[in-house]
Amino acid sequence: MEYKVCICTDKGTVKEVNQDSAMVKVANTSEHGRVVVGVLCDGMGGLSCGEVASSKAVEAFENWFVSGLPQALSPVNVTEKLDDSDSRGIDIMEEVKRQWLLLAQDINEELLDYGSMNGLTLGSTVVSFFAMENEFLIMNIGDSRAYQFTETRCDQLTHDQSVVQNMLDRGLITPQEAENSPQKSVLLQCLGASGNVYPQIVTGRIDEPTTILLCCDGLWRKLRADEVCGQLRPSACADENTMKSRLLGFIETVKSRGETDNITGVLICCQ
Repeated sequence: MEYKVCICTDKGTVKEVNQDSAMVKVANTSEHGRVVVGVLCDGMGGLSCGEVASSKAVEAFENWFVSGLPQALSPVNVTEKLDDSDSRGIDIMEEVKRQWLLLAQDINEELLDYGSMNGLTLGSTVVSFFAMENEFLIMNIGDSRAYQFTETRCDQLTHDQSVVQNMLDRGLITPQEAENSPQKSVLLQCLGASGNVYPQIVTGRIDEPTTILLCCDGLWRKLRADEVCGQLRPSACADENTMKSRLLGFIETVKSRGETDNITGVLICCQ
């Protein structure tokens, strides 16, 4: 698998500080070819020092990339399968999932401890993506999102952990009411806000050229799916400069529509 990647971020039209943090890493492995990790964290705008929370979370994933990922890729450290469906007899994705769930708890505890020592309340969403060969894994906490684009499809892969999404799921409000709800930024889950976090885990396969978009609510809130699909299908992502230009264009579009939050996107084209 080959990857083209880019990150774009903007502090927006009102806020003085960009509370978003993001990273993307690509590595060559001897056994599994190239692998990619993307992470986007949105520091909570209504809480203190959201930029500290998001940067600490991304730093933890960077450290995992250096130390945890090599352990996951080593056969002596991964879970053995009990069936014969995979001749390798190992499940690297399951090991990455296990490590990420522990990492989320570690980040959460670190933010709680940091806030307690400094008299602050810290919070951050996280959406992370890992791909190896033709498999992917996503972890989501909060309302940052992951989308998947092929030549013919556009799918939202994550489910918002928010008050408004919960109300939508229960049929208590309409999508239009959700868009205008004063509770649209209230989360049910985020890193650093409570003693435990319960991430959403999404797994899947990449059986055709695919573009993955990780984005904060500042980007997705004022964009329609039909505006994005054509521009982010794999054949439209010719190179990283083109991908960056598309992301910057989306950022300017949502700003022109009145978006005032920080705006960040991570694009990963898998081919």
